[in-house]
Amino acid sequence: MRKILFCVVILLFSRCTFLFPKHFDRKPASFMIEDLWFTSQLDKNPNAKYLVSTTQESHFAKSGDLYNQQLIDFFKDELSQEIYDKSNYKDASGKMIVPVVLDYNLPKEYKALFQQKTDIDYVVLTKILSANEINNSNLSNYKHLKYRSNLLAGSVVFLKIIDVKNNTTALEISCKSAVYDDLDFNFETNSYEDDGKIATHKSEDQLIKKCFKRIFKRIK
Repeated sequence: MRKILFCVVILLFSRCTFLFPKHFDRKPASFMIEDLWFTSQLDKNPNAKYLVSTTQESHFAKSGDLYNQQLIDFFKDELSQEIYDKSNYKDASGKMIVPVVLDYNLPKEYKALFQQKTDIDYVVLTKILSANEINNSNLSNYKHLKYRSNLLAGSVVFLKIIDVKNNTTALEISCKSAVYDDLDFNFETNSYEDDGKIATHKSEDQLIKKCFKRIFKRIK
């Protein structure tokens, strides 16, 4: 019922922006891709086995979110071999081989576990950080990702592929999305002014999906 009500509200709002464009201002989204570590493209060897770990939970990241399915679908479409996640990677007795939560920064003991106890070649890890998490972080590697105060929506998506056999990071990429409520430039007054319009923009989920699409395009 809530989903139906939400869809109705979005539909009505969209019609308002179309019928009364003078009262609404569609704010554009910006995206920034960064190669944190990039030594190779996807290994498409039909014998290579991938374990895809869905998005690490954050403020708005849930295991059932559509972008998690988007992640799995991408690897299934790109690779001819079977793609595993933790739920379908099991031993002969039906027990999960990797029953633990896989943090984005995979501990050494987990890497050793993959090498010794599994036949997996690559582990795919992802995480999503909200703008607040980025801005409130004291980590130096997030400093250049800080958001301005007039942010309407934004997040940073990270994807990393671990080469299990060689115990290295095959690639790591981030994508930052942002929508700002910037003032419009008035050429008559030669200054930035608030036009008084209601700002509209893409939702967080839409921004996350678009970030994943940009990452996928980069690693194909």
